[in-house]
Amino acid sequence: MIGILILTHGELANGFLSALKLISGNERQIEGIGLFHETDIEEYKEAVTEKIKDMDQGEGILVFCDIFGASPYNVTAQNFKNLKDVVHYRAVTGVSLPMIIEAVYCRKNMALDVLAQHVQQMGKDGIEEELKKVLVKLIKCKFR
Repeated sequence: MIGILILTHGELANGFLSALKLISGNERQIEGIGLFHETDIEEYKEAVTEKIKDMDQGEGILVFCDIFGASPYNVTAQNFKNLKDVVHYRAVTGVSLPMIIEAVYCRKNMALDVLAQHVQQMGKDGIEEELKKVLVKLIKCKFR
């Protein structure tokens, strides 16, 4: 099974895991690591490296990061050089709860590269401004 690792600033990763548990129950092969002010960046990098290696069961790891270009993402990118021949993994930034849920439900039926692309597109497609749609529908109804 593809492992899922969520890397964020602060407690956000734990919040995602808590919400996921509420929605879908206990899931295997999904963990999170938060980065805090008191965290040494080299220790964080080592923790991420070890977690990626430990979680891999042969199908790879999907790493979600909260912000592109921030420390959790940078650590993931730096680790790629050292792990590329050891573990197959992909990193997707801008993580959201719907992306995590989709990854959990689809990881059994998709290869890692396909899953990474799928959740990235799903995340983009899931951003909507609903009130605007409602107002447009109301205006159309009013002028019929």
